[in-house]
Amino acid sequence: SDCGTKYFHRPFTTKTLLAAFPCRFDRTRSMASFITRSSNRVAQGVLRRIEHVSPTLAGTSTTFAIFKPDIAQHQKLPVVYWLSGLTCTDENFSQKAGAFQAACDNKVVLVMPDTSPRGEGVPDEEPKVYDFGVGAGFYLNATTEKYKKHYNMLDYVTKELPAIVEKMLPADISKAGIFGHSMGGHGAMSIALKNPGKYRSVSAFSPICNPTEAPWGKKAFPLYLGKDKKKWSEYDTVELLKKYEGPPIRFLVDQGTADSFESEDKKKKNQHQLRPEALLKACEEKGVALTLRMQEGYDHSYFFISTFVEDHLRYHAAYLTGILRWCPDTINGATVYSSPPEKPETEGKDIECLAAVAFEPKKPLSMVKVKVGPPQKGEVRIKHTAVALCHTDAYTLGGMDPEGLFPCILGHEASGIVESVGEGVSGFVPGDHVIPCYQAECFPEDQANDYCPRCRGYRTGKTNLCGKIRPFTGAGVMKEGGTRFTAASDGTELFHYMGTSTFSQYTVLHEESVAKIRKDAPLEKVNLLGCGLATGWGAVKNTAKVEEGSTVAVFGLGTVGLSVIEGAKMAKAKRIIAIDLDSNKFGLAGNFGANEFVNPKDYDKPIQQVLVEMTGGGVDYSFDCTGNVGVMRSALEATHIGWGQSVIVGVAAAGQEISTRPFQLVTGRVWKGTAFGGYKSRSQVPGLVDAYMNGEVMIDPYVTHNVNFNDINSAFQLMHEGKSLRAVIWMDNNCPE
Repeated sequence: SDCGTKYFHRPFTTKTLLAAFPCRFDRTRSMASFITRSSNRVAQGVLRRIEHVSPTLAGTSTTFAIFKPDIAQHQKLPVVYWLSGLTCTDENFSQKAGAFQAACDNKVVLVMPDTSPRGEGVPDEEPKVYDFGVGAGFYLNATTEKYKKHYNMLDYVTKELPAIVEKMLPADISKAGIFGHSMGGHGAMSIALKNPGKYRSVSAFSPICNPTEAPWGKKAFPLYLGKDKKKWSEYDTVELLKKYEGPPIRFLVDQGTADSFESEDKKKKNQHQLRPEALLKACEEKGVALTLRMQEGYDHSYFFISTFVEDHLRYHAAYLTGILRWCPDTINGATVYSSPPEKPETEGKDIECLAAVAFEPKKPLSMVKVKVGPPQKGEVRIKHTAVALCHTDAYTLGGMDPEGLFPCILGHEASGIVESVGEGVSGFVPGDHVIPCYQAECFPEDQANDYCPRCRGYRTGKTNLCGKIRPFTGAGVMKEGGTRFTAASDGTELFHYMGTSTFSQYTVLHEESVAKIRKDAPLEKVNLLGCGLATGWGAVKNTAKVEEGSTVAVFGLGTVGLSVIEGAKMAKAKRIIAIDLDSNKFGLAGNFGANEFVNPKDYDKPIQQVLVEMTGGGVDYSFDCTGNVGVMRSALEATHIGWGQSVIVGVAAAGQEISTRPFQLVTGRVWKGTAFGGYKSRSQVPGLVDAYMNGEVMIDPYVTHNVNFNDINSAFQLMHEGKSLRAVIWMDNNCPE
């Protein structure tokens, strides 16, 4: 029967294919419609096998399978293509890999084509063999006279099939990944290299990495491509890597150590077919990122594939959705990332680097060379990779911060890599990936001994405000004395800022102010967890403790306000009301989870009165993210009598005071503030990174601009003009175009 309008995105017929692929269609054959051969519900989706006439494969009937998660009814999902190995059809993966629950969990569509053309008139060798011809198309376009009409699996996989998928489903074929097994692993990697940028993610199980040197390739390539070995190299991953000039590409490859096809025993007929060591060498020489996992005791079968297929789909989802959620927990065997960091030549020495220095308030930052001293006892020196601008930096630069000291190096929202550590530091080593934290966190032994008056509240969970190094960070110096920054030109000391000073290519931090994170997290994204996003999420989760079904109002729709909205959505608040003077921000607020929108300029009454009337008495929770003391009062008075809570998130200018009638508090409303969202930095920021990597929270949509370090003042201008949420500063001036 026809596939039906419920499944298809748009009507699609063989006639449409004729227009797209007129050169290869044999018009003497009958033209069949797309036919659903089977349909099965599995996991939270539907698997369909679809037969159609393929112009690319000389008008033969071919079958492919599509697995569509239910969520694809409501949004466009990325597509991951699976290419099977020798002797397989589209059904092997469907029936044996156990991949469909993982596809649902990671929100990807799976597409599984056949491995070759089939049917009457398709040429083959006599006697028939398993490793050539039908069932063994090698994902190439044949050029020899006997096979060139039918064996065009390269064009089928890269051109005809994506066009069909785009017509059938509301899928986003611009976000495609490709993976496969054995011959299909060869196909996935070689296809990705031959089509630079077309596939955002590539992986393979037991691939034939170097077929021009493998028995399978030496048998098949002359028959498909002729005797010219230069033509063979066009379908050899190792050879293609040598001349690859496309955008950055990364491979994930799993290889079983008990794979009979990778035996080096020369007495065995199928010895050394896969050649992973050649792939590793080629990637290392070209500088291509490869994670090669040698899986102990696994063979070449689907038992092997089914064990690790979830890893591969998480890996693909990572690169296709922008929400990285994959990390090889254990790297078995060789990988280009496995070398331990070398001891830095700069250890114990001053480092000269660029810094954006605030010499005085209300003036642009000056890009100058500074010297960054080596870390002293209990200190860590890091190299920043990515830094984000926060309004607090602008607040201090604007002269509104009572603790603002000049000249200084501002900045507090960043990520980086440990360069060296000082005496007594045991929790960090060079090469560790870290996030600087302006809210420090002392150690358990400090809390046990009541190092400062805050310890008794800290250890019982009443506060996240550590006081151990606060007297020093507030004074712009280090606990061991002085600063670690001097101007390279004349030796002028430069103050630290918030204990972080991230507007410098290198900085020195107290070890209490450093959170160590997993190395697969993208540093140009997770730097936002050093302040703004953690503050918004935590204000909801930790400070207010918003319950499911609550009514929430958020005042101010900058980065922090949007993260509060996201946090309220995660808490399953029923009504999330976004309030701002700029109605143009409401669409973005809706993307983060707001479902009602209010512009105070549209009313001739106080906004708190508007909200009380809208909600039948007031909201359960309100959040001020503006730093305006008048708005803070409105936010409090918009909450419900008896139980309403209002959380102050925004920082007001120096000397500002809040006010309200005592009656507002006497009648049960609660007014509270939050710093860093109540999170404890060293111990809890790594968990926020994990949440991002697991797809539980968003970061990417907050990054609206990427800017080179030399252009940091233009990023401040974008902020002041309201054109950016977060501008990420690339500290090595290597910002992507």
